[in-house]
Amino acid sequence: MASSSSSPKQYDAFISHRGPDVKETLAKQLYKLLQERGCRAFLDREEIEGGESITSAIENAIRSSVVQIAIFSKGYAQSSWCLEELVLMLNQQPDALFIPVFYDVQPWELRYIEKKKRKRNEKKSQYTAAFCDYQRKGRNLDNLSKWKDALASAAGISGYERSRHQDNLCEEIVSRVLEEMKRRKPLHVAKYPVGLAEQVQDFEDSFSQTVRDKVRIAGIFGLGGSGKTTLATELFNRKRLGYKASCFLSDVRDSDLRSLQSQLCKDLFLENRKFDSIAKGIGHLEHRLGTPRDWHFLIVLDDIDHRDQLDTLLPAAMLSSGSLVIITTRNQSLLAGADIFHRMKKMNFDHARTLFCSHAFCRPDPPTSYEKLVERFVGFCGGLPLALKVLGSHVYGKGEHFWELELEKVKKIQPNDIMQRLRISFDSLDREEKQIFIDIACFFNKKVKYDLKSKAITIWKASGWSNAEHALQILQDRCLLESAEHERFEMHDHLRDLGRQIVDELSPRRLWQPELLGPMEAKGFRQILAETNGGRCFHSFWDPSLGMRISFFIAEADLLWLEMNKYGVTFMNIPSWIPLRKLHCLYIWSVRELWSTFQQQLQTYTQATFQLRRLWIWSCPYLQKLPDLIEMFTHLEELDIRFSIYSTDITSLVQSLGRLSKLRSLRLVCTNLDFSEKLDLSKGNVDSSTSSRMDSLETIHLGNLLNTSKLVVSGEMCPRLRSLTVSDFRNLKEMELKHLERLNTLRVEECYNLETISGLSTLTELQVLKVENCAALKSLPTLSDLHSLQKITIFGCGQLQG
Repeated sequence: MASSSSSPKQYDAFISHRGPDVKETLAKQLYKLLQERGCRAFLDREEIEGGESITSAIENAIRSSVVQIAIFSKGYAQSSWCLEELVLMLNQQPDALFIPVFYDVQPWELRYIEKKKRKRNEKKSQYTAAFCDYQRKGRNLDNLSKWKDALASAAGISGYERSRHQDNLCEEIVSRVLEEMKRRKPLHVAKYPVGLAEQVQDFEDSFSQTVRDKVRIAGIFGLGGSGKTTLATELFNRKRLGYKASCFLSDVRDSDLRSLQSQLCKDLFLENRKFDSIAKGIGHLEHRLGTPRDWHFLIVLDDIDHRDQLDTLLPAAMLSSGSLVIITTRNQSLLAGADIFHRMKKMNFDHARTLFCSHAFCRPDPPTSYEKLVERFVGFCGGLPLALKVLGSHVYGKGEHFWELELEKVKKIQPNDIMQRLRISFDSLDREEKQIFIDIACFFNKKVKYDLKSKAITIWKASGWSNAEHALQILQDRCLLESAEHERFEMHDHLRDLGRQIVDELSPRRLWQPELLGPMEAKGFRQILAETNGGRCFHSFWDPSLGMRISFFIAEADLLWLEMNKYGVTFMNIPSWIPLRKLHCLYIWSVRELWSTFQQQLQTYTQATFQLRRLWIWSCPYLQKLPDLIEMFTHLEELDIRFSIYSTDITSLVQSLGRLSKLRSLRLVCTNLDFSEKLDLSKGNVDSSTSSRMDSLETIHLGNLLNTSKLVVSGEMCPRLRSLTVSDFRNLKEMELKHLERLNTLRVEECYNLETISGLSTLTELQVLKVENCAALKSLPTLSDLHSLQKITIFGCGQLQG
């Protein structure tokens, strides 16, 4: 039976299930995985707040859910609650995605079989038996017909017919849920969408004149920075739900075409495909886009600059009638054969003035004393949205005298020279800010999902640019950087081009051009190290000589960042010719023996020359031990060890951590790490031979230490600790927290045998408390004294009292 939280809460997914059959297996696993991926799921009616109607809570959850999942187990039809939920899902929310999961049953079993039609000795299905039981007992007779119809409808919907023994069932279902949520979630358009409604109306006027029963191609063209992408995004948001599937391919001009082909397959057909060649991708798209013929697609190709891109991504002749393709480009000639030609117009003066003032004053109109200055700036920008945005942000918060000086500067620049206009803001940066801007334009302006921002900051600090975070804020304030959030950077393409055009004016030089990096890949990483002396280079490629993927950053002959990944195939060691003395970031997978190269180079250089700040060791099952030399990484700020086996026991590792006085983040997730039954992070247990403390440590995540029965964490050794996560300690019974007055986040998860958490009431700055799936936990101390507490999540703690 499915349910959760209170009306009028909104949910992403509703899970209908019969508790005795699947609650503790598939249903709970699915619920947990959805929650971890950021989906609010409605699972169990026990979570409904007191006094709330169960029926109304379920109806609200069903109506608000984007995706509805029904787990058809053998006893599903025995629950009238489940059958009522099924009727509601199929009848009251027809726009939601319905996913049937056939759990140890077959779809045909959902179709009610009349008793008189069964053959002799033919065994009744559980569903047939349930309906026979309803009839025999005279229960719910008025509902039998609608229940049978609902089951028959569900049986005809494509779903999942997997046994409970297949490990990837939850992942497949969650992936489908996430894809549906992504399809329905609107894309961000603009902070100040001034004049956008008029642009949309102009487009719709043309669109309404086209023939509907054909593939329609709409072209949006104009000068860079004129709002093409903004208009295409708004149209995509408005129209996407009217099509079977949709896909927005951004920055086509600067993207790998095979990756874009894969994204098309993923967004349109929920396929995770990678193509060895562009030709194979074209062949697959031609086949999939043409079948079935009644599927209508919405596809946006943003920033096309070559005909080959259209031929690669858009075999238009294969699309079903009724599909819509929107193309944005600076080159009108690429739109030959389009049904709609929409030229981006410059903004009229009123709209331009509003947009400029929104960025310059955070309001649509200027103060009286600035009115004439605003008119002059707006006139200079010539109705170009990008220029209005950049210059408005540039003068934000400045006095009138500064505005006058800036106007004198812009008068000397040719009005049609966009790059020179944008350069006004670039020239206002100091040297360090300029260097970081150029690095982003050449290297980091990529939509990489993991950890790029923090890696870049580490590299910049290694280059001597100590104010990197402040510089990023300056770039954002002046709209030279679109985003520095979510661990990635996004820069407008004209600003990127500006940085790449002027790169030769600044020292050191940058090696970023594909035409130069391509030939170097064939020579291998060793030759690249030799040929990039004096410059900066950031690149990732498969090195055939090493048989692994290498990602690296070189600055003035120093290797600052290195990633080595053989994708599950182990290798012996880091080659001795790779220089490690200036390395700041090392991310390594599948290595057998990591430390001898460091030891060899340690004999050549002094201990102080090892500059390593971030060390990630992932999936190294044959690595013999963590070294006794961990203390030689005295600058280490982040240590992340996951899914690896060591002969070093955890006690000696923990004791050595005290030497790492600059360590800020520690993550140990190591199922088979040797350890004692008591793990003690307190004074006298961490580096007992010295008086060192982990004074900089702010984050600890410990996981999968299966045999530890007692965990002690003390602020005496980590006085700055702000976040503590403990997960998958299967045998942990006692957890003791001492002197952690600064701790603001505590997460305890999957510690099934944990009985006590002592010291919780002393965490005076605790803001977030999350305790999940600690089945043996019987009590928690009073939380009334924790005045800073803002969020409490307690789930799966069945024995917890009060």
